[in-house]
Amino acid sequence: MTGEPDPFQHTRMSLGEHLRELRTRLFRGVLALLVSFLVAFYFYEPIFDIVARPMNQVLVKVDRQQRDKFEALLAEERKLDPSVPRTKYFASEDPAADELHGDLTVPRRMTMVGIGEGFSVVMRITLIAACVLGMPVLLWQLWQFIAAGLYPNERRGVLKFFPIGVVLFVSGVLFGYFVMCPFGFEFMVTVFPPEKVQYIAAIGPYLDWLQAVTLALGLVFELPVLMYLLVRIGLVERRSLARFRPYFVLIAFIVGGILTPPDPITQFLAAGPMIALYEVGLLWTWFLPKK
Repeated sequence: MTGEPDPFQHTRMSLGEHLRELRTRLFRGVLALLVSFLVAFYFYEPIFDIVARPMNQVLVKVDRQQRDKFEALLAEERKLDPSVPRTKYFASEDPAADELHGDLTVPRRMTMVGIGEGFSVVMRITLIAACVLGMPVLLWQLWQFIAAGLYPNERRGVLKFFPIGVVLFVSGVLFGYFVMCPFGFEFMVTVFPPEKVQYIAAIGPYLDWLQAVTLALGLVFELPVLMYLLVRIGLVERRSLARFRPYFVLIAFIVGGILTPPDPITQFLAAGPMIALYEVGLLWTWFLPKK
């Protein structure tokens, strides 16, 4: 045993050297976050345009639907009484000007409802953008510190699963941003007709909902990796996961109902990918070596 090579010979350090190494790694990572924050703060307006895109598109779409709705209603009324003025619903008699009265539609841009909400929103989107830009550098610095204490097979395992986990997490976030959020926001805006209940798209609650949904879906998309690791280390048997499938389908729809507004379309949009990911995890564990 004494003749075996030491796998940590080239990385072995004293406690003080380890602490200095950790300090250096953390300083580099935090510096990357700070630089990212300054860059994001400078470009906060285009970043906000990207963040607000799902809601702004929904507001424009709903406003367009309201205009078409009242154009059709006006045409029906004029069949019975040609003297009905266009200004009953629209701001002008000019047919080319299709601006509705404000109480018949939704504002086509979001609203700030607090004195300091503007600055709060700027700081929130700047911090989020800084994490997106600077977190890879911080994670890489931490990995360089941790990897020095891992065996070669452990390092290979981390390098194998970490990229897969990142891709799945980003896929979940993008799915929430491009698919889930537009459907969910449209439902929330139109749950009552705009001519009956005035909808105010406040920026603060919008960011809360957007952040919660995208982050939750990013974590949900990690399900195949979690299933594979649980089976790989022997905590769960694949047969148990297969038998649990019907219960997971029920759980997926319950979680979908929690993450989304209470309408069947967005609930299915949330539950469907979770069920598909569960099947992917089962298929992935099939290729593990049998005991």
